[in-house]
Amino acid sequence: MWIEVSDLCGFCSLRRMTSKINAAIDDIDRKILRALSEEGRLSFRDLSQRVYLSPNATAERVRQLQSRGIIRRFHASLNPALLGLGLEAYIDVKLQAGTSAQHFEAAVAKMPGVVSMAILTGSFDVRLRVACRDQADLVRLIETLRSRAGLQETNSTVICREIEPRNWNI
Repeated sequence: MWIEVSDLCGFCSLRRMTSKINAAIDDIDRKILRALSEEGRLSFRDLSQRVYLSPNATAERVRQLQSRGIIRRFHASLNPALLGLGLEAYIDVKLQAGTSAQHFEAAVAKMPGVVSMAILTGSFDVRLRVACRDQADLVRLIETLRSRAGLQETNSTVICREIEPRNWNI
């Protein structure tokens, strides 16, 4: 979920909207969402057996969840280490005064190694998740960010191990 820093008051209404959407789905939808969050490549036939519906009814439910924006997309979860990117890290970024989040986002979008970006509240403005070959590659990425993207300060944290969430609260 992406929230503009300038729209913090809207965050409360977004949370209310999210809870309304969550209340608007039934137990079958929740079972579908849990199954797909664990194994996104399930066929409608296999998924239908898990939720005790026909494949056609299950497919229609999935399409409705997609059209309502509850399911945003399906994607492959890649293993960066097996792609030669054995070091993952978070880089917290404080932007220089006058540097907009949009300018920073445009600059970062062109940089290899940046996996994701989130706008934050608090001491730092942005958190990047990066995947690098090694420490030297991480240092090069940070230096590139500092020289091109209007940064005031960075703080890097190497990810030792990530525990994947198993059960969304749905």
